[in-house]
Amino acid sequence: MRAYVLVGCAFFAFSCGGGSKPKTVKNPKPEEDSGQTAPKPETEADREAKRLAQAHAIIPEGSKCLPTSLKEEGAPRLELAASGADALLCAQDQDPSRLLGSVGCWKVDLATGGLEYREPQMLPGRGMMVKLDGQCARGYCLPAEAKVSGSEAHIAKNIDGTKVAVLVGDDVHIFNAENKSHESSFSIRGDKGVTNNPTAMHFVGDAIVVEGADEGPFSSVWVFKTDGTAVGPVTSLGGGDKQISTYKGSLSILDKTRIGVSERGMETLTTYQVDNGARAKLVRKVPKYSCKPAELDAYWHGGDKVTDKCKGSIEKASGNLMGATAVAGAKNFLVLLRGPRLGELGVLDSKSLAEKKAIKLQWCEGGAAADAGASEE
Repeated sequence: MRAYVLVGCAFFAFSCGGGSKPKTVKNPKPEEDSGQTAPKPETEADREAKRLAQAHAIIPEGSKCLPTSLKEEGAPRLELAASGADALLCAQDQDPSRLLGSVGCWKVDLATGGLEYREPQMLPGRGMMVKLDGQCARGYCLPAEAKVSGSEAHIAKNIDGTKVAVLVGDDVHIFNAENKSHESSFSIRGDKGVTNNPTAMHFVGDAIVVEGADEGPFSSVWVFKTDGTAVGPVTSLGGGDKQISTYKGSLSILDKTRIGVSERGMETLTTYQVDNGARAKLVRKVPKYSCKPAELDAYWHGGDKVTDKCKGSIEKASGNLMGATAVAGAKNFLVLLRGPRLGELGVLDSKSLAEKKAIKLQWCEGGAAADAGASEE
């Protein structure tokens, strides 16, 4: 039997692995071209087209009224700026999953409150938050060696439209607005630098203005020259080194060289000249609140030991100015009101901050708020 097996393996040497010459495997014929080509890399123009389509789904192109969806929680936030002699209003996306930037703008007729649609754009001086595309924010690309943390960036164009600043992580990058070339960069940390978390960035004159917030309710404003020199925080006039908190206040871009930092529903507005640091303080006369001193302190510092009566009296007198931003005219401030009066522009005296009249903008739903005329208060 053993001889049979050996003979069998000798006879069938090929199948038993017996060292015969292996077959030559012919190369397969190349597959015929299926006609499919690799997808082209997505360009910034492609991304811009997608963002514009999403923006038009939120605010229809050519709209002459404010969508009522802007009243909803988490909706795009209305922001106001001066564009030359015009008042320009834009809705900026706040949804962290997309951060489309501006989704629709309007030129405001201050005589009638009429709205003339403009395509989404960056407001002069005022920044917005956007998503990063790799090392780039809206086509403004950071150097290869730049540190990139997270997927979001703050971006702002200066008022004359020649420069763009991008804040990514702790670093500000300055670009030529036209050809998008990178010109310089600097850190917002260090001596006189930001000590909390940056929440917004703006570009005013020859200065970068950064808003920062703590984990609690305190927030503040910091100023840098575009060469990276840290000027430091904006402090209260007559208050030593006390930083002004924008909690329930705001930061406004008043004109080409001035910002305004408001506190406590614009009970005070400190104007700050970014070129030389000159300050002035305006005080608004408010009615006496139905609050005990401890309640007032708690309300303005994020505490919860505040009665409904106290809270109601504060918000009745100042709620529409909490978060309100202003631009400066010759004798008045034009202010975008908040709270129940969202959709109105207030004209405030530039010395007393007293409201002189209101301009009601049109909501798409119609009704009382659709009266596009200006009414005296």
